[in-house]
Amino acid sequence: MGLLTCAKCGCAITAERKKGKYVYYHCTDFRGECDNTYIREERLADLLGDIIKPIQISSLIADDIANAIQSTDCDAERHRTDAIRQLDQRCRAVVAKQDRAYEDFVEGRISEEFWTRKSQRWEAELQVIDTERTRVEQPRPAMMVTARKILELAKQAESLYKSQNLAEQRRLLETVLSNCTFDRGSLCATYAKPFDLLVRGNETGEWRGRRDSNPRPPA
Repeated sequence: MGLLTCAKCGCAITAERKKGKYVYYHCTDFRGECDNTYIREERLADLLGDIIKPIQISSLIADDIANAIQSTDCDAERHRTDAIRQLDQRCRAVVAKQDRAYEDFVEGRISEEFWTRKSQRWEAELQVIDTERTRVEQPRPAMMVTARKILELAKQAESLYKSQNLAEQRRLLETVLSNCTFDRGSLCATYAKPFDLLVRGNETGEWRGRRDSNPRPPA
């Protein structure tokens, strides 16, 4: 099981069949003999199931988180629209200066040297504005779509894990974990983002964007 490493030496945890039917997991001893213990496949599956439980959230919490993300998304879109509007205003102002100065140059009110120097400066400013506009107009990640998929997974994580086959369970664990170590019959999980935030929220009961000040998932 490649997602597990030995807490003692950092080597991988591998499976070995005993007596033709029992599967045990243990350190590969790649760096030399390790004193970490063996663990039965069934027991390991139970421990991994326990790792899934902390990311489980209620529908109420999931909805509140989704609403908070939606609000943040809307704020970001408003800021983007305002930024584009301000850049357009800057662009029009610079072009207006160019047009007036060119008329002055044609009419002989300013010298060619002055016109050339100012025109180069304005062209440089327009280039900066154009670059900034290109950056601001870049398509934004589909935050809401991704967030809803994650929240849907988190709402049914425990029951989903229990109903899956080994290959599906492995994929689920690889999705929610960034690392997991085995140490003498126990596991220590490091959750991948943003699942680490869900675990922390369950531990503290503090959910950003919730309507009440100290909400906790229903028992």
